[in-house]
Amino acid sequence: MEILFVRHGETEANRTNLFYGRLDYGLTPNGREQAAKAGNLIRMMSFTPDRIVVSGLKRTHQTLEAMGFSMDDADIEPRLDERSLGVLEGMTFPEITERYPDLFERWDSDWLDFAPDGGESQREFSGRVRDYLDELKSSDNKPGKVLVATHGGTMKTIISIILGDVSYRFNQIEIYNCSILRVRLTRDGFKVDALYNVVDFVI
Repeated sequence: MEILFVRHGETEANRTNLFYGRLDYGLTPNGREQAAKAGNLIRMMSFTPDRIVVSGLKRTHQTLEAMGFSMDDADIEPRLDERSLGVLEGMTFPEITERYPDLFERWDSDWLDFAPDGGESQREFSGRVRDYLDELKSSDNKPGKVLVATHGGTMKTIISIILGDVSYRFNQIEIYNCSILRVRLTRDGFKVDALYNVVDFVI
């Protein structure tokens, strides 16, 4: 099995540096261009998916369509949604530090289990992503190639899970808009095979 995980294109929240996970922003014009470029790169790789999966949020749906694929062919998988940030959703860093001055100190001191009010901890987030990967790995009907439109935090979590140390690895990974992560399922489990940043390609 070969899986391409693609982060969604730029949203208005990305452009304005908002904290967000579950807020349902759509793509900017630049985000659609990024997604179209990612789609071209995927076709250059001769990757024709046997299964297409998207998260439950519209920015991944719009990314999939801008890449040149159809939502009619896609399965929606909420376990691949971005982490919920609860009361922090839609706020800027300065707004958070003014309203909750000790929040980031508490977050750093309990990175895996800290959850903003109304949101998820990293442990909870990792648990649902891991559950999806385990289901995919154990499926009796494994497709040859899977295309997944998802989120930066989800992709960082996937890499962390595969490498085996979620708390240490997560913050050492950078996933840009429409970056493409390739993962292969081998006899020894999932292997990270490649990570492409679409801005590095002239397409």
